[in-house]
Amino acid sequence: MISPPKRILLLKPSSLGDIVHALPALASLRACYSTAHIAWLIKQEWAELLDGNPDVDEVIPVSFRLRSWPSLIRRVRRGNYDLVIDLQGLFRTGFLAGLSGASERVGFAAGREGSPWFYTQRVVLPIPMDRPWRLLDMHAVDRNLAVVRHLGAEAQIPTFAFPDIEADRVTVRQRLDEAGVKLGDRLIAIAPLSREEIKNWPLDRYVELAIKLSRWPNYKIIVLGSSSQQWIMEKFSQVTKEKCLDMVGKLRLRQLGSLLRQTDLLIANDSAPIHLAAAVGVPVLGLYGPTHAGATGPYGGSQRRSLLTDLPCRPCGQSTCHHTKAKECLTAISVDEVLSAAEILLKASEVNTKNIARKPNE
Repeated sequence: MISPPKRILLLKPSSLGDIVHALPALASLRACYSTAHIAWLIKQEWAELLDGNPDVDEVIPVSFRLRSWPSLIRRVRRGNYDLVIDLQGLFRTGFLAGLSGASERVGFAAGREGSPWFYTQRVVLPIPMDRPWRLLDMHAVDRNLAVVRHLGAEAQIPTFAFPDIEADRVTVRQRLDEAGVKLGDRLIAIAPLSREEIKNWPLDRYVELAIKLSRWPNYKIIVLGSSSQQWIMEKFSQVTKEKCLDMVGKLRLRQLGSLLRQTDLLIANDSAPIHLAAAVGVPVLGLYGPTHAGATGPYGGSQRRSLLTDLPCRPCGQSTCHHTKAKECLTAISVDEVLSAAEILLKASEVNTKNIARKPNE
């Protein structure tokens, strides 16, 4: 426990999912230190995630290129922060915390690459010290909250503040109108590729899934991806064109959040769209193979579900599969399993929506 800080610097530069997982910690800090100046140091490509966030006073977009380090260090030191919180837990963020000039520097006791050497306070997570691998059972959101809880900030219900900007809503609505989406249409989003190939459920399965989903009355499928992934739409040409909407590379990051707010369900691998969808309150179905769903899966609630196989090798956390049956942890998940799970989530969502709509009249 420390005396109330006046200026706080939060270090969580990347990646998109990790940043979303840190939003509840930010909200807790703001609730605890309502008058403090809170700055967030974040990589340039993710900075727009914090646009319009009421809990942050200053966003510091950075590049970690070697030649930018002198100016980065000077900028951090000019901030005169009395508390630095490192939620990344890597050498570069620990090193930056150490050079910040802050009297208090807080981070994970189990931080990697020697980062704990730079902290004045090291937060030990509530796991058995003789079985450190049990850390994987603790979700990233809860790990971040444990750090701010150490500082006296309590969060009863984790809050994800994500920008919902009018200009983005207008752009998304225009895109949907151009794609032929009409009043009464229901939307299922599919994000079939993650940045790491080992995390990808087979693309042909996604295509088969989209074909079957497109046969459901009143449903249309939206395919999501980055601009470098536009080639995947050739694969989805088998789906009836008016039922399969191409949004690959057509939206900015913030606009993707606005689009997801318009959907009834997102189906994806362990990737950024899952965390965005969960943050904006959309039902999510995640397909998990080598990564640990308990640590990085869609967070909280009955409308978040992860599909995974009960194989002894998973979760391995590796970037390459060394088994004879490559990626069996993912290929063992069938299209029908995903279809069934999607139907369950959509029905549950309908019930929740009807209950919420009835409450004012009760």
